[in-house]
Amino acid sequence: MIYLDNAATTAVSSKAADEADRVLRACFGNPSSLYAAGLDSQKVLDRSRAVIARKMGCDPQELFFTASGTEGNNLAILGSARARKNWGNRVIVSGFEHPSVMNTVMSLENEGFEVKVITPGKDGKLDAGAFLSNVDKNTVLVTCMRVNNEIGTINDCARLAQEVKKINKRTAFHCDAVQSFGKHETVLNGSIDTLSVSAHKVHGPKGIGGLYVRKGFNLDRVFFGGGQERGLRSGTENIAYAAAFAEAVSEIGDMRKEAQRIAALKDILREEVMKTGRAVVNSPDDASPYIFNFSLPGYKSETVLHFMEERGVLVSSGSACGRGEKSHTLTAMGLSDELVDSAVRVSFSSQTQEEDVRQAAALFIEAVNTLQRK
Repeated sequence: MIYLDNAATTAVSSKAADEADRVLRACFGNPSSLYAAGLDSQKVLDRSRAVIARKMGCDPQELFFTASGTEGNNLAILGSARARKNWGNRVIVSGFEHPSVMNTVMSLENEGFEVKVITPGKDGKLDAGAFLSNVDKNTVLVTCMRVNNEIGTINDCARLAQEVKKINKRTAFHCDAVQSFGKHETVLNGSIDTLSVSAHKVHGPKGIGGLYVRKGFNLDRVFFGGGQERGLRSGTENIAYAAAFAEAVSEIGDMRKEAQRIAALKDILREEVMKTGRAVVNSPDDASPYIFNFSLPGYKSETVLHFMEERGVLVSSGSACGRGEKSHTLTAMGLSDELVDSAVRVSFSSQTQEEDVRQAAALFIEAVNTLQRK
């Protein structure tokens, strides 16, 4: 099987899986307990936090473990907006956010917040000027993803956050970095207040993520319980998965060098699929090399995906969270139904090899030559 749907999830590395198994067996104590078994678990948790925080470029005390990127986004968005509702009610969000951001932001309308959505252009890029022109004295929160999960658009969130703060220094800025962490540099410059990451996008296990919260930043609590994670995320910590997350992070090498390798693979795929004479590229030219989105007008995405799967290659039509629904991002870009309905997303990881890409490319060409156009 050739797996090219790494934006949905990555295969757990052997070292990360082994570390999870080891900790599950050896460190069963509750880290909140005061006896030796509990203290041993707390030490594992502390070491894991330090490893991940180092890769993120933050202080370990600014990193909180969550159950997922989705949970981190919810904690950041709801907590930031509610903590500032006494002086403002405007929330600004990019129009192609992950559902865990977009749906959470839209839920704030039920609490009296005004939501302003800034849609991307047909080129898949955001207009920073449009974003900033909507920030005012009543803006409590701005949220923008670092890398779009469907087409790979890279947003300069650090710079955008700086500009937001110049307009209103009290405005909170959240960044969903789930698709960028471990692949692109995480820039925490003091203007980004919260930032979410997830283990299963970097060959760690599902069920564990992280939320950066800038030191001194005011965030209302969403969860209530025993006060774990310094009161922000109550619930007994998942020690084994935190350790596995840290192990996966420790395996990340030179991100710039790896991105260059992946970019070369993406170029091969792009060059080959263009030979079909049908492909229309939806990803921006300067998108993340890890995600390549294109359409094959006249061929339904689902039909192409099944054709590929039957021949041992797994790709997708967009966000895995959409479960077959039309692409939220491509629709927000204003693309035609024909392009949206025929879109394919190929996404790479450190485990992807050139032969995988060439085989997939050959099958895309075969699909166009074999399948009946709709």
